[in-house]
Parts: sequence; C-alpha cells; structure tokens
Amino acid sequence: MIDRGKAGDGLKSRVVGFIGAPAVRAAVPRPIKSGLEFEAAFPVKGRVLEVILCPDCEAEGYIRIRVAKDPKKGWSYDAKDAKSFVDIYGLDPRDSYLKVRAGEWAEGRVVAFGYLKRVRSRRIEMGGPVLQSGARLVGAVHVDGTVEIDFGLFQARLAFEDEEQRRKILKDAGIKDGSYAATDVGVDIELKRWGAKDSILRRS
Repeated sequence: MIDRGKAGDGLKSRVVGFIGAPAVRAAVPRPIKSGLEFEAAFPVKGRVLEVILCPDCEAEGYIRIRVAKDPKKGWSYDAKDAKSFVDIYGLDPRDSYLKVRAGEWAEGRVVAFGYLKRVRSRRIEMGGPVLQSGARLVGAVHVDGTVEIDFGLFQARLAFEDEEQRRKILKDAGIKDGSYAATDVGVDIELKRWGAKDSILRRS
C-alpha cells in the first residue's frame, strides 16, 4: 500500500506494503561429463513425428519418434493416453531424415550413451517426457554375473576386462548392487525401414 498524503502536501509518498522474500535460485545439477562410460542399443517401432534439419550446421538431421512405453505389450499405443507412449528425439547418423516423412511408421534402433555417476535416489527416473540428448536419467544398479543399469525404457550392461578390474572400477565409482546411477544421456536414432503402420508392425 502506498500513502500519498493529503491534498496540497505536494509529492509525498512512501511504501508501507509487504517486503518480498528474496528469490531462491533453483538447484541445477552439474552436468555429468566423466565417470563410467556406457553405450546401449535397443530396438524401436513407432511413428515419426518430426524430421528436422539441423539449423546450426545444415549438415545433419534429427528425428523424433513416438513409441510404446512398454513394447512387451506390443508396439501400438494410444495417442490420447500419454502414459502409453514415450517420445524419443535424437541425431540421425544414417541420413534417413532425407527420405522418411513425418507421419510414417518406422523400425530401427536407439543408441543411448553417456557417463554414470552414483546418486541418492529411490526410483528410476527420466527427467522429462522426452528421451533426448541431455536428459537426466536415473537407473537402478544390478550387480550379479553382469553389471546392469536399468533405466526403465532400456538397460545398459557394463563390460570389463576381468573380475579384478570390475571390482576396482565399481569401488572407485561407489556403484554397487541396489544403488542408483545417473547420466546425462546422449541419443542417436538409426532407422532401418519405414512405411505404413501395418507394414512396420506386421513384420517381425
């Protein structure tokens, strides 16, 4: 509220209202640029939503594809039910973006890669509705005969030269069975073929 005084007092004003609380800057996690390195590839069948030429270099392209969130139940999804699908956006290293059209269905594989860092968490997480380069993923660590990170949409297996190397590297990274690891994932999309939905989903 501002008190402007009485008429004839001239310019007389002072602020007597509320004092705003200082702005609190949201914590932004530091990018994960080092640590245990992984690469995982998994098959996809879905609908191409976008085909984009890189506006910065005009020398490469990107593809956005929508796939079923749980392929074990089938590759079809309900476009009206956001819980039934996930969008994947990534670099197209095979130049399929020059041929495929938005609206077509496609089959291919997604290659996810990055570095791992142990984090405090209790669940698998994907930082946003789209799997794309730079997205922060949190996966559950399973150590048995192999070392696997379960990110929900895909699993990444880590390879080591021998048991001694595995033990040392996992110890240095603080990663063990039952813990969680995060990554700022990188995403490539490699399409194999594309066309009508029935044609893509019919062929095994």
